[in-house]
Amino acid sequence: MKKKKNNRLWTGEFKIKVVEDILHNDLSYSQAARKYNFYLKSGALNDTLPARWTYTYQLYGKERLLQSPKEYRKKIERAFPKLPDGDKDLYEVRIKHLEMELEYTKKVVALVQQRSSRKPNNSQ
Repeated sequence: MKKKKNNRLWTGEFKIKVVEDILHNDLSYSQAARKYNFYLKSGALNDTLPARWTYTYQLYGKERLLQSPKEYRKKIERAFPKLPDGDKDLYEVRIKHLEMELEYTKKVVALVQQRSSRKPNNSQ
């Protein structure tokens, strides 16, 4: 018998509650993950989830967290908001976001290369 994968889905209101708790109470991502019980099936703490929500909140605002993934994907143009000159904190958030995307991309490329090197060559 196959075991059903049980993905948890969080509402936009819950995500905003977690992010505002992090921002207003100076919680670390790990503290927030413990407080809201964000554990993986392996038992490891999932502190990347509140981190992603916080970056999304700071870059796009509450509206983005309230959108479903389907609604977000429909919007073809996903430009970052124009940041006013001199707002250093927002630029730092943008840089952190881009660094996270770069690390993710590096991991995906390494995984694809690893899988493609495992495939037997059928052209012989």
